[in-house]
Amino acid sequence: MSSLNHPIFLRVGSDMRTQKLKTVNTKVTATQADRLFVDANSAWDRGDLITAYSLFTKSAELGDTGSQLDLGYFFHQGLFVRRNEKKAIEWYYKAYQNGNPGGANNIATVYRELGKRHKMFWWFRRAAEMGDSAVQLDLAHRYENGSGLPRNLKMALRFYRQVLDNGAATKEEKSLARIRVADISRRSLTNGS
Repeated sequence: MSSLNHPIFLRVGSDMRTQKLKTVNTKVTATQADRLFVDANSAWDRGDLITAYSLFTKSAELGDTGSQLDLGYFFHQGLFVRRNEKKAIEWYYKAYQNGNPGGANNIATVYRELGKRHKMFWWFRRAAEMGDSAVQLDLAHRYENGSGLPRNLKMALRFYRQVLDNGAATKEEKSLARIRVADISRRSLTNGS
């Protein structure tokens, strides 16, 4: 007898039964999605793009953000499927909606390639707000040096500090951010600003 039909779920009130069934279904779905994701990556590593695409699709439809990103990548790069930026963005957006900052980062990358700088920076900011430390560092650098964005040391410091406060940032990222904050602060004191 499957755990979804276990009698204990039938004896509880309907609200509780629905809640418990959703919890069990979520766990089963997540486990299935994880397994499909691992199998899809194995197929991709073997060069079996047909199987990888099929498994990523199934896993992505179950809500796995890694699979959603990978499907977006397939469409973005034209792996096994015809290159299609619109479909790539759709899959990246699903990952973004499900809380994965990589979705926002990848949408920004598509817009960068399409020459849509305003949309690119908008999406990079979304990724930074979601805690993507590499994007936080990149935006800080761009604001500090006026690279693609107006030079703005206050914004640079804001993004460098986000890296320092980001628990997922690497030691290297934090070290670089610490050095840049100290350098900007020192220059500000020297220049009297």
